[in-house]
Amino acid sequence: MILTLIGRHSEAGDAASFIFRADQPGFTWRAGQFLHYILSRENPDDRGIERWFTVSSAPFEGQVMLTTRLVERRSTFKAALDALAIGATIDADGLEGDFVVDDPNAEFVFIAGGIGITPYRSILLDLDHGGADINATLLYANRTKDFVFKEELEALAVRHKNFRIRYVVDPETIDEAAIREAAPDLARPIFYISGPEPMVESFEKMMRGMGIPDARLKRDYFPGYRWPL
Repeated sequence: MILTLIGRHSEAGDAASFIFRADQPGFTWRAGQFLHYILSRENPDDRGIERWFTVSSAPFEGQVMLTTRLVERRSTFKAALDALAIGATIDADGLEGDFVVDDPNAEFVFIAGGIGITPYRSILLDLDHGGADINATLLYANRTKDFVFKEELEALAVRHKNFRIRYVVDPETIDEAAIREAAPDLARPIFYISGPEPMVESFEKMMRGMGIPDARLKRDYFPGYRWPL
């Protein structure tokens, strides 16, 4: 599949969103899924020409949005992505991922670390668009107060009285007490964890120790990002 860049904009901090039009009519995805991107270029670094990014747009928006951090010491892939001109193309395939909502009426605890917020934008906008009464607590950790998608998230919280957001800024962390505060009855919600791979693994260990069964955990691992944030 060919994706054509039709727009881009800066997000909070060092993040940016790239908006693409797919050449496949009717192409869609489930909120929370990801795509495999191939961006050929000369002299790639040892991380190569491929990446996997969550589709941060919701399916009803009809355009593929890729949101990532563009740090100063970026990979050659991200440098090439940042240099794309409007109208340029990138290859994509391999739509995958089970970090999706199966029951929109369930209760959720969403845990996000840094750019791990991207699948939640898609999921939350999709729930809102579908008319669901969002019953969720979002625990959102970041190294600074520059929270990506903050305005959109807070607009959703205004429309949905059962959607709550707790922002956590380094050096504060999301710990067991924060999880228990978000979910006094641990048997009720489904827990989603998205962020740097070591972060997700750390939360998996913590939550298993809290007695949360694997069947109530969903994870989205972001390789290549450091943790703690």
